[in-house]
Amino acid sequence: MKIRPRYGSNPLITYEGDPAAVATPTVRQRLRLARTLAGFGSQEWEAPSRCAGWTNRDVVVHLASASRFWVHSISQARRGTPSQVLADFDPVATPAGLVAGAGNPPPAEALDAYVTSTHTLADLLGSLTSDEWAMPGESPLGHVSVSAVVRHALWDAWVHERDITLGVGLVPAVEADEVDAALRCAAALGPALGILLGDLGDQRLAATVTTQDPTIGFTIKVDRAVRVTADIAPAVPVAVHGRAVDVLDGLSLRAPLHLEPEWHWLTAGLARSFQARPPETRAQP
Repeated sequence: MKIRPRYGSNPLITYEGDPAAVATPTVRQRLRLARTLAGFGSQEWEAPSRCAGWTNRDVVVHLASASRFWVHSISQARRGTPSQVLADFDPVATPAGLVAGAGNPPPAEALDAYVTSTHTLADLLGSLTSDEWAMPGESPLGHVSVSAVVRHALWDAWVHERDITLGVGLVPAVEADEVDAALRCAAALGPALGILLGDLGDQRLAATVTTQDPTIGFTIKVDRAVRVTADIAPAVPVAVHGRAVDVLDGLSLRAPLHLEPEWHWLTAGLARSFQARPPETRAQP
């Protein structure tokens, strides 16, 4: 299903907090996966991932392609000319088409492309000034801050790392700052996509997410845009609580997540965009 990104000066998602703080966990996560992939044999590369129809090699090809897009987006942002290459973006068809178009590169080639794109992105993030982190860049949702672009990149890669590793009996390290940044993105994506799809209209909504192991707490506020607070906002009910990794997997449609009907808006937009079953019935887009 195609979505219509929101371009211009009214970003669909904003996050409170230090915009540059997402750099360190983003780079660390990618380098960790590179080390894991370097130890894979042919069986691990060809094993099915959690992404339906994709092998682990397919996911790695996707991650390299995505990293090249993030580099392009951030580079255009710092030039003051944010890109609009995802105007016809389909969350399912577009990545799948890019993976199919890459053919079936040998594992060594896929790994080299992933590592190269990772180092290019890491070098770019390390060169950004404090002002550049706040500049508008392109994400699949449209124009948001560079910090929000990178947060989306971290969420995508963090989830895909687990898509790759869990099926071959490996469990990635849980780093609190990675989980925190990715969790806030996952919680914001559903309502943001609900806005783009016209499902939320002019509703004003708010929900708090709290977790343990690690302990995280923040509030999602929706009013024609999505704002993620730095901490828990007073008097907003808790919609989701649980172990952080489980909540993150659930909000990302990778595992069951119980939500009372009043909170279904937190995941409905993401589920509809990926044409997936809601997480209560287990979906794996």
